[in-house]
Amino acid sequence: MKRFCLFTAALSIAVLLTAAINEDFLLAENFFLHKGDKLSVRMFKADVSSTDDDYETPEAKDAKFALYEGSKKIPLTTIANDTVVTIKDYEVANGGLALLQLSQSATQEIDRETFLKHLEADGNEESVKKAKSFHTMNVREKYNRSMKTLVMIDKPSGSVQEKLVGDEFELTLKGNPYKMNYGDDVTAIVYFQNKPLESAPIKLYVKTPKGTIYPENLISDAKGQIFFKLSREGIYMLRATRTDVAASGKDADFETWWTSYTFAFSSANELPNTYKEFGFGNKH
Repeated sequence: MKRFCLFTAALSIAVLLTAAINEDFLLAENFFLHKGDKLSVRMFKADVSSTDDDYETPEAKDAKFALYEGSKKIPLTTIANDTVVTIKDYEVANGGLALLQLSQSATQEIDRETFLKHLEADGNEESVKKAKSFHTMNVREKYNRSMKTLVMIDKPSGSVQEKLVGDEFELTLKGNPYKMNYGDDVTAIVYFQNKPLESAPIKLYVKTPKGTIYPENLISDAKGQIFFKLSREGIYMLRATRTDVAASGKDADFETWWTSYTFAFSSANELPNTYKEFGFGNKH
């Protein structure tokens, strides 16, 4: 059975971009499991303004976690850790695909110049104009995170990769990547308020076993779809953001939505499967 896990400081994209962006995403310690194995998944925030493989784990406070196995939803919020580990050593009991999902909303104050860099890096021209009209040092941002990671347990059965979980901004996969081969096409769909979103900029990052990172910028079509190939073995991450001026009456100046989706593609039968072995040091 395929065994696979995180590569050195997985998805470190610091050397690829010059603007400061925080990439929020979930990563499983092992993407290929057997029944009875322990599933551990963590939320990471990567500061891509740094050239170091520097990852932190944001607080998971007030985050909601759920594991989807087929049509079954298993709430995991009560076993989540608020700081270092999101979900640790959850014993998987069923075969097929499993989707771990995190939802989180909070309001924060952020330096206006830092916020502008985030918007500029994402190509959000309209929000950049509006943020520049603010003359305060800080802006108030309400952020909404929707993150997913897809793992396989013994066999690539099921279609949970397509599931909409009810977040305002989220990604789904139209096909099952764990059934695919090199060169196969993958279709992802981006939704906003349960409707496919046209012309949404989406970033794809692939981290290979040798540590090479391949980025690609994609734009959704009229059906909210983007297309890419499984051209390399590694970890695949899709990521999108959306920022609007907050609606009147909300305790924020802007509202931001972050969504990401991670999964693995490997033809190998055995690979190391701990965060530590792939460069996370003591972040176990």
